[in-house]
Amino acid sequence: MKVSTATELLQKGKTEDIWQKYCGFIDFSIEEFMEIQRHLLLEQLGLLANCELGQRMMGDARPTTVEEFRLKVPLTSYEDYAPYLLKKRGDVLPEKPLLWQRTAGRYPEYRFKWVPVTERLFRETGAYLVSWAVFCSCRERGDINFKDHDKVLYGMAPPPYTTGALARVVPEEFKLDFLPPMEKAERMPSRRRMDLGVSLALAEGLDFVFALSGVLVGLGQRISDAARVLDLSYVASSPGAWPRVAKALLKSRLARRPLLPRDLWTLKGLACTGGDTAVYRDRIKYYWGREPLEVYGAAEVGIFALQAWNYKDMTFVPTTAFLEFIPEEEHLRLKADPAYRPRTLLLDEVEAGQRYELVLTSLQGGPFVRYRIGDMIRVNSLRDEELGIDLPQIAVDNRVDGLIGIGGYARLGEKAIERAIEDTELACEGWTARKEVIGGEPVVHVYIELRDGELTAEEARLAIHRSLKRLNHDYAAMEDVLGFQPATRVTLLPQGAFERYRAQGGDSPPRIDASDEVISRLLGLDKEGGFGGPQR
Repeated sequence: MKVSTATELLQKGKTEDIWQKYCGFIDFSIEEFMEIQRHLLLEQLGLLANCELGQRMMGDARPTTVEEFRLKVPLTSYEDYAPYLLKKRGDVLPEKPLLWQRTAGRYPEYRFKWVPVTERLFRETGAYLVSWAVFCSCRERGDINFKDHDKVLYGMAPPPYTTGALARVVPEEFKLDFLPPMEKAERMPSRRRMDLGVSLALAEGLDFVFALSGVLVGLGQRISDAARVLDLSYVASSPGAWPRVAKALLKSRLARRPLLPRDLWTLKGLACTGGDTAVYRDRIKYYWGREPLEVYGAAEVGIFALQAWNYKDMTFVPTTAFLEFIPEEEHLRLKADPAYRPRTLLLDEVEAGQRYELVLTSLQGGPFVRYRIGDMIRVNSLRDEELGIDLPQIAVDNRVDGLIGIGGYARLGEKAIERAIEDTELACEGWTARKEVIGGEPVVHVYIELRDGELTAEEARLAIHRSLKRLNHDYAAMEDVLGFQPATRVTLLPQGAFERYRAQGGDSPPRIDASDEVISRLLGLDKEGGFGGPQR
């Protein structure tokens, strides 16, 4: 029996059916959620037991229950799958892939992670993209506020990147008009694609924007800057856009501020993804005039959590990945001893106020088994009292896999930064780097001790930035995709900082994500908060 799409239901006026089909998961009890998880995992275990990759990941274990699976099957990371997936070995997978997509890798070991997507996962993701559109545009439970041929700015990275690859399922669920059209957008450079999309939106209008959070900020700034210097090239080829622009300019002048995207369009919905969404949220609202609704997903398993229409915490979905949670204290034991086997909890066992490392097992025929995705999440509550959602409410806390995610696009690990510093030929005694938020911007902050004191921090920053652009494809592409330079900062440490640190504690400081205490010791801060040496 053919299942009706969102467009077919919309054309029949069956808005209640749309809500139930695409948003009904928020009405599950925790018991109903767990029953779906268990059922789909047992189906997945049968597929894994009959394929080469599944047998390799599970070892001698052939679990037939959820409890046996968690007890006997080891945790995995992408390195376990790389020999198969980097070669796109479809013959070893649980289910034939419909397509392959890629996401940021762990440079220099591999530039990209290649990930197979089954047809079933593709369709499941399409359903949750409709959920996303409903939640970001509705005003209350049951409200359906989109229609066929609403205009959507194409703000995704094109295939084979994840957002663009999965966007291809949208036309099969409901009829949105992408600006520029999807088949044309996928063949265009990022900057040209966004410029054409804005030009078309000025002439035709705009209802939805789906993009990385950094793209929303970068594009908002570019539109504002173009208006400020009277560079109206966006509308030069679209005479029909001039009335919209004139009205927006008048609105901004009356408000005594620069022209912003919100002056040009009143959006039905604004949705974004990317690890820096929380940092960018206020700026996105300033530019675009409404809150961005956040989705939580990964190339490996698709979408697995969404914000609802109150724009607060996120709710997990039950059908794309089987969820396990490593308690923070267990995560720390595993970090200290990689041979340790940590215990995990299921969603009905987590506690409010606690942090957990997320572990995912593919459903819908995917390949990943007890996969450490690299994220620490925080359970803020066990239900959403405001909306009556009886499922745990979560937020993403930080990465815990030794990678610094920046702009929702590039990920830098120890070896990538080390190679970039070596490439600069800067003579240094040591360095450490971490992600920080400075002046409202997420940055890669490198703390480095140079052997000679002739360079300034800005000169060192430029050298490292240029080296990262030469060596790291994703870092270099950010400037084009996001519309602004990746943010890198450098602080020069006082002479002898690393030698003094080791003399005090014995071990060298961590290269990635050092604590505030470690950074303070390297900076030479005394107990009164003063500096132990000169800084630049």
